[in-house]
Amino acid sequence: MKRTLKLVIIWFIAVIILLISGCRNNLKNVENLDSEHQDLKYSDTEYSDDYIGEVRKDVYINEMFQLKLNGKIHNMYVLGREEIEGMKEYSDTDSTKTGKDKRNYINDMEALDKSDANRYVGIKIYREIEEKGMEKHIEAELQKQKKEYEGEYDNAEVKLSTGILVDKEVQSIDIRLNGERIEYAESILYMKVDDYFIEIKVEGKNSKDIQEVLSMFVAPDYEEHVEPKYIFDLDANVKFTVGEIENGIYTNKMLNLKVDGKANDLRFRNDEEIKKKFGYNDSDRADIESVKEVLNKGDYFVDMHATTPDNKLAISIFVYKSEYDLNTFLEKELNKLKKDFDSKKKTIELFGEEVPGIEFKKVYYDGTATIELAFIKRGKYITVISSGGEYSSAPKDGFKLFEVLDNQVEIDSDEVTDSSDSINENDESAEIVDNDFKFSIGEINNGIYINKMFGIRFDEKSLGMKIKSREEENNRFYSTDEKKWDIDEVSQLLDNGDKFMDMRADIENKSILSVIIKKEDTLKDLDSYINRQMAGLKDKYDMKGIYPEIKKGEDEFLGETRPYISVYTNIYGVDIYQRSAYLKVGNYIAEISAYAGDELSAKQMIDAISKIEE
Repeated sequence: MKRTLKLVIIWFIAVIILLISGCRNNLKNVENLDSEHQDLKYSDTEYSDDYIGEVRKDVYINEMFQLKLNGKIHNMYVLGREEIEGMKEYSDTDSTKTGKDKRNYINDMEALDKSDANRYVGIKIYREIEEKGMEKHIEAELQKQKKEYEGEYDNAEVKLSTGILVDKEVQSIDIRLNGERIEYAESILYMKVDDYFIEIKVEGKNSKDIQEVLSMFVAPDYEEHVEPKYIFDLDANVKFTVGEIENGIYTNKMLNLKVDGKANDLRFRNDEEIKKKFGYNDSDRADIESVKEVLNKGDYFVDMHATTPDNKLAISIFVYKSEYDLNTFLEKELNKLKKDFDSKKKTIELFGEEVPGIEFKKVYYDGTATIELAFIKRGKYITVISSGGEYSSAPKDGFKLFEVLDNQVEIDSDEVTDSSDSINENDESAEIVDNDFKFSIGEINNGIYINKMFGIRFDEKSLGMKIKSREEENNRFYSTDEKKWDIDEVSQLLDNGDKFMDMRADIENKSILSVIIKKEDTLKDLDSYINRQMAGLKDKYDMKGIYPEIKKGEDEFLGETRPYISVYTNIYGVDIYQRSAYLKVGNYIAEISAYAGDELSAKQMIDAISKIEE
């Protein structure tokens, strides 16, 4: 096909997110070098800016010719003059610099359907120098197309016709190929205003494609409305609400956004599916107080999760309640991600604005997912919008699906006095944080491990295990070699979001018992922390193509009934059991984990941890 190269170039440029850019050039004088268009001779008369269209955020508008094409609505990449001018296929670089187009026209816009590469639109603007210049141009173009197509294809049909554009009948050249091996349709439509005329070229597979693309054009004032502007970093006391899904459209009044899943072929996951994927918590969307309770504990609430039918694109909304400012919160999340993923800060375009964000990659056993997180603050709540998928432009495609709901932000002054805004110290489900302690790490002497802060003890002789060198274990984790790991260095390590191996013992590297210390600034109770751990474990195993049994239970530990996590998997025919118990003192958490070939052995190792006698 004669325009294959053009389509490939446009598609490539669109996919790389229009990286080709440049300063706006005033396109002025025209110069005729085309022998077929001798009636449009070079003139020193400048092009009027009134006749030139503009592309902003995938929306093309030409006021003089009363044309508008919204690429965001119709799922099209829309290129303006700046992008087109960067390609020699379309413009001569030298002539562009001088403001003269040697081919006697301005490339005003080109667009390509994201879902159907056959559908293309190109717009050129010409200046008529002599009378009836457009008619002569159409006749010359007709003969040119007849020669090209009818000479090459047996089933080609090229004829003058009329087409409908924005409810107006205009002249058209119609080209149709209907063969066994090829089906192609092209229409070139013409409109004239004063001394200028516009040429609109539409390509597709058949006449239906042509009509559908032409129907995308509307007048600039059609359904004209002021685009709602999103309000970021709102300090007011926003009324807390959860999102709703009706008729395939997700809306959230507090966040002031919506996603049209119906128009964009998205499947919204229900609450049970969300809890299964992201980890259990005690929230119930229908009971707003239960959601607030979860947020008050420092946990997050997944308000929405949606995927495309092929699961190559996913978007999610996570809501947090945080005392941190947006940048501090983002930095803490970045530190967490850096431990497991290739991650970095990134500015993200959302609602037509630039917002702070994070980009990271998840490397799965069968591919890589690129994910971006956009951060928004609404009153006391921080929203993290996640978008990503298996292809590089997935994050950008996902963020384009989010729209501003309206220009209003719901405010409720009574929110300040809401009893659910703070943890009730009389509530047995809430953990009272005791900060009256001195941070310390464990001591190891003569095969006995003691950590006074957590009040625990382990004797390696009890199970015939051997306690490893703490420095060696941590150096192995962090590749430090010479680090001595004194109390100040450990404290700094934990402040940065890292973990510290306080004790590790094993039996000839077969069964392992470890105590790892972490610092948790966000999650206020242990149960919420454990729920997040379960979600994290599932994600890490999934990335490796391993699907273990992960359970949460309760059992006696250190004289009290406490929660634990058990993990069972079989790798290459080898059974592996993990059992983890958790202790919390202030903002510090001890993860006590045992790894063995059977469940009983793992439990016995956990039970070998005893309480320090008073």
